[in-house]
Amino acid sequence: MKSIKKRNYHSKLVVETDFAQGPGCLIDLMRRSDSSPCFIVYEIDSGEVKFEDWYELPDRVLVPPAELELMRNVRLPKHFGAYKSVADLLLQIDAFFSRCVDVDPQHRFIMACFVLSVWMVDQLPLAPYIALVGLPQSGKTTALKALHLLCRKGILTSDITSAALYRACDQLMPTVFIDETATAGQRRTLFHLLRSGNTPDSIAFRETQSYRTFCPKVMTWTELPDDDALNSRCIIIPMQESSRSDLLRTSDPEIVAAAEVLQGQLLQYRCQNYHQLQLPQISGAEKLRSRNRDLYEALALAIGEDLESCTRLLECMAQQSAFQRQSLAPNQSAILAALFQQIHVHPEQGTFALRDLSNVANANLKRTGESFRVNPKGVGTVLTTLGFHHRTRKNSGWVVWLDRNARRRIHELLTLHGVDVPTDDVPSKKYAENCEFCKISEPLA
Repeated sequence: MKSIKKRNYHSKLVVETDFAQGPGCLIDLMRRSDSSPCFIVYEIDSGEVKFEDWYELPDRVLVPPAELELMRNVRLPKHFGAYKSVADLLLQIDAFFSRCVDVDPQHRFIMACFVLSVWMVDQLPLAPYIALVGLPQSGKTTALKALHLLCRKGILTSDITSAALYRACDQLMPTVFIDETATAGQRRTLFHLLRSGNTPDSIAFRETQSYRTFCPKVMTWTELPDDDALNSRCIIIPMQESSRSDLLRTSDPEIVAAAEVLQGQLLQYRCQNYHQLQLPQISGAEKLRSRNRDLYEALALAIGEDLESCTRLLECMAQQSAFQRQSLAPNQSAILAALFQQIHVHPEQGTFALRDLSNVANANLKRTGESFRVNPKGVGTVLTTLGFHHRTRKNSGWVVWLDRNARRRIHELLTLHGVDVPTDDVPSKKYAENCEFCKISEPLA
């Protein structure tokens, strides 16, 4: 909540806000039938609701944000309707998407979980992102618009650099929808906003103002950007051109009406569960990569009362790792492969000379057609990047120590980044038998 214009009413400060907590109640935004914004006041104990143009608290008076252009472009619920359960909401949202978007059931389910999560985003440790990826005419924009119909305080934009958008993020914590993201102006500004805006403490500075940029975002790409840090923050939904002829347009009156009913139910879901979110303890969540686990927990918090859905979500998020695999630079791949080769060729050794590693890495670079080569100093730099810091200097030069934990880390990195290891110098028959970290199914190319 932020005071935008200081004025007084009966000696109380008048504060423009989109959401507040009062004594025993929650105060949220919605629209009247004439499209003007108003407050819905939800009494937590009784579940009763009332609608107010302004609301007086003991120390201040609350009014909806007064910036007309901003509020005109924010999608707000027009109803407050009862829902049966989280599982029923997920089924209804899934059925809604199936009427207008051709997406496989797994990704449709993830989209439904995302919708519930954005209605609780101010209670989550991070704001989830969705990246819709596909060729032209693959349905990306349709999926974007379908999500926009259901998500909390949705804003469609193509001007990511606008100060108005930063104000919207700061004042409203909306769900921001960016179509044709790759063509948006000032990519540097865009990527910075996207990378930093998924954590609650993220602040952006524009001219003399600071803005909170924390909010969920949905973006479309014809192909994922060359930005592993951004991609790892996204739930990636691959899109393909559909042959279905029964899909309805997102502007169809039936779809719009169904979305309004669902938004009313989602508003009640938010009010009833705002202080009751709990993360279920499900075996297997600890095996997800850290960013993937953070995304899973953000979505699972919103559906935590339904263990079956959380289990299904965990399975879906485990498969996301295939989309989020981060590629290494050629020198990094060559050096990681060299580490793998050397610990299997010389399994009894505890230290490995950086000079020897550079020779093996250069052979790998030559084999893959790279024209550059690495020296021992370059190998040391990459080892630091990969997390192998235990090095000492001997008369013959620098060596790296590779204990049991380091050897496990080499195997994990190899699998994580999909690095192919040449088998010419590896005793292929023996390494799988003698190495505790190698899988039975040979992972080498």
